[in-house]
Amino acid sequence: MKSARPNPIEFRREIIPSRMLKRDASGNLVESAVPLEFRLDPLTGRSCRVVPFSPERIIRPDLADLEKRSRELTCPFCPPLLEQITPKFTPALFPGGNIRVGKTYGFPNSGPYDVYGAVFVMSDRHFVRLDEFTVGTVRDALLAAQTYLRRVRTIDPQVNYHFVAWNYMPPSGGSLVHPHVQSNAGYFPTNYQRQILDASDRYFEEKGTNFWSDLLEQEKQSGERYVGRIGDTYWLTGFVPQGRLSDVITIFPGRSSITELSEKDLHDFASGLLRVFGYLDRLNLLSFNMSTYSGTSAKSFWAHARLTPRATLLYSPIETSDQFYYQILQDENICILPPEFAAGRLKKQFSEGPDGQSAK
Repeated sequence: MKSARPNPIEFRREIIPSRMLKRDASGNLVESAVPLEFRLDPLTGRSCRVVPFSPERIIRPDLADLEKRSRELTCPFCPPLLEQITPKFTPALFPGGNIRVGKTYGFPNSGPYDVYGAVFVMSDRHFVRLDEFTVGTVRDALLAAQTYLRRVRTIDPQVNYHFVAWNYMPPSGGSLVHPHVQSNAGYFPTNYQRQILDASDRYFEEKGTNFWSDLLEQEKQSGERYVGRIGDTYWLTGFVPQGRLSDVITIFPGRSSITELSEKDLHDFASGLLRVFGYLDRLNLLSFNMSTYSGTSAKSFWAHARLTPRATLLYSPIETSDQFYYQILQDENICILPPEFAAGRLKKQFSEGPDGQSAK
């Protein structure tokens, strides 16, 4: 009989209380301890601090007012301006000048962040709420972004670093509310790309296994942060979040790049994202950032995506950013919504998806 394989990944965490005298309901000072949890990322060694916060205190933003104000401005992504003023791809890249998949319309980013950059407007509709997205709308945008990246890599094989990203609503840093995703590709990795690619290679060299495979197996066994599966996409929350409100991670086993996903994979990815949108909506979290991550070899690295909720109105009537000196200047994340709590809520949302398909 084979002995069980020891868990290769160590989830390191330590709880240290911060003691103080706090006032009770009567105004008396009472000794109290606030639990602070310190965590280390099992792949990169990056640390974060988890300081639990009641989600009931999250204030729901006034989307009606935001929509009204956004319509008072000129939107370059609304027809007919979209096709009149946006740039075109060079004939060598896309002879037609644009990419069209369903209602998605793709064009070059006029203010690119890398050698190759593109924007994909997802709909004719100027304002789309989280509960108004459809699987088809999200899938088509992802398919258009993938089409762009595949073409870029075909004509310029030296491009090894690329990703698809989505800023949704102003708290995410998105300058336009009209729904759109972006693709970026070039010759140099971002800091985070380099960290996870190098760390994944080291893990493979030291242990002889793929970190992402080991991570998925251990998370499925423990159930603490594992959410579910849709087709060949696997969903969980990150042990050490990048964002203040926990992250949702999607892993694509056996594929090193987002360009290797099938149309069904993208459909399943979109279906899972709509479940995540339902979870966000129930918590009054109506904004997010999302990015995909790709490598060059599935031997040591599996393609995946990370979505982190964003908010300005957490517990204050003024528009306070969810980023402050810890993240910006100390490069240390403060998470106020524990990943295990987020996973529990997400499991309920995944139990019945937008298309009637239950996650496994």
